[in-house]
Amino acid sequence: MVSLTERDGYDVGLHLLDRQVVTSDGRLAGKVDDIELLRGEDGTLTPTALLTGLPALLPRFDLSVRALPRVIDLDLIEDVDSEVRLTVPGPDPSSPMEPARATDPRRLRVSRVLGLPVRCAVVPRRSKVLDLRMLGSPCGPGEHRVTALIVGPGRPGALFGYDRRSEPGPAAVAAVVRRLHRHARVVDLDDAVELDLDAGEVRIGPGASLRPLRG
Repeated sequence: MVSLTERDGYDVGLHLLDRQVVTSDGRLAGKVDDIELLRGEDGTLTPTALLTGLPALLPRFDLSVRALPRVIDLDLIEDVDSEVRLTVPGPDPSSPMEPARATDPRRLRVSRVLGLPVRCAVVPRRSKVLDLRMLGSPCGPGEHRVTALIVGPGRPGALFGYDRRSEPGPAAVAAVVRRLHRHARVVDLDDAVELDLDAGEVRIGPGASLRPLRG
């Protein structure tokens, strides 16, 4: 897989979620069970940390848990390919999440956005959020934020990266995946897109920028 340092952007579900975390001295430090986002007053979504442990994983399967996940700051990522490699040694580069951080209304988890139903007149019914597209790379300098949503019929993760020509894989499989997801769209996050977590849906209004997946 091409290193994310060579990319102009990345998809958080595809390139980070469920990846093995490895410290700088080669120790396994769990998996990326979720990703924390910080929601700005203007609606921007900025990735801030990797979340690990059962308290991060179980809510993805609608299982409630009182314990809090452990946190690995995004700044500790050195590189991402088939695994997430950190700049710090083991055995445990994570820290416990503080209760105040867990209850901060500005903070949310990527898993809370993935799978949200989408209300839009120009996308097929039963469309949902399949992934979140980020600016830059988690291991590169500069700004990091969610720039677009990938929406369409199906389930999160079903694209397997085959919407991107740079992703390796059998050509026949890529063709089938792209055919199945031919109705999927990339929706730029702007004023025409409303992420309503209380209502549990994404509303895409007139004037929104929708474009086909590259493939």
